Amino acid sequence: MTILEINILGIVSEKPNHAYYIEKIVEERGIRKRARIGFSTIYAVLNKMQKNGLLESSFEPQESLPGRRIYTITPKGRQCFYEEIVKALSQPQPQPSLFETGLTYSSVLRKEDLREALTLYETELGRLIQTKVRELTELQNTTDQIMRALLTRPLILLQAERKWVRELMGLLQ
Repeated sequence: MTILEINILGIVSEKPNHAYYIEKIVEERGIRKRARIGFSTIYAVLNKMQKNGLLESSFEPQESLPGRRIYTITPKGRQCFYEEIVKALSQPQPQPSLFETGLTYSSVLRKEDLREALTLYETELGRLIQTKVRELTELQNTTDQIMRALLTRPLILLQAERKWVRELMGLLQ
């Protein structure tokens, strides 16, 4: 199951929703930042999930507005969602990385070009770290520990990667 499918099941499991509202929740919760989700993709995935029996829908007419399709999670969808959440929280998932592909073939670069590329990468990591620190500071007074965790995990990973890149650059001197 894709990250988008899991997120849609999660949103619809909270309460039945129409596609536009699902899109709004994806944006509000910052899911788009964590899971590369395009707006039009949501509609296609909703249809696919309905065909697979994970969701069902009904048409809801609206006064003086076009009607809308409301999606509800099915028992099969709820079971699948439950299993996917257990799997997601119990199995580390390696992330494919364009950076690792570049590093694999970095021998084609001149040494100074490799150092410049790594310096730019390290600088961008620094910018991303600052962004996460700002986001975390804005949530300073929140009691929502899961929301804090969703910000601290990527911050710690970015900090560790920046340290690793700096060590790599030291080895390449």
